[in-house]
Amino acid sequence: MLGQNPIEAGEQLERFAETLQQKAQGYAALHQQLGSASVTERSAGGEVEVTVDGNGVLTRLELSERTRGMDPAAVSATVMGCLRQAQARLREQVSALVADTVGDDPAGNNIVNQYAERFPYAVEEDDEARREPRSSLGRLGEEIPGDRREPRRPRPRPYDEDDDDLGGGSILR
Repeated sequence: MLGQNPIEAGEQLERFAETLQQKAQGYAALHQQLGSASVTERSAGGEVEVTVDGNGVLTRLELSERTRGMDPAAVSATVMGCLRQAQARLREQVSALVADTVGDDPAGNNIVNQYAERFPYAVEEDDEARREPRSSLGRLGEEIPGDRREPRRPRPRPYDEDDDDLGGGSILR
């Protein structure tokens, strides 16, 4: 890397130090911009509005009057959908900030990749899927394929004389 000539080697070290200083300034600016970044997303019907900070953490949630009378599961799904959309937009914003501030740099690319892993693109669901509450357990009464387990039976609790509600007397006399 350094030439044999001491003057040339000194100049190369000075250029290298300048490059490091510029990168440090770029990352300081990026850190400041990420600290003040935020994204606000509103649901399509305007029922829900969320804001996330530069880390993707929910910092504000507003529910409009339209949520009154809505199914709680639908409100919850709308909130979560807006949150995912806001985080996905944050990821895009961070990617642009990194590109504009530090350019194509391994450390900058690592930051972008971390946001991409934490906040994958929001998946647009069809209207029917959005209305129908889902569970990882399936629908009530629906058999889970391959599930041959016996139902869990409650374990009997040991009798504790101080824990009865019968006033101390036995009902079996």
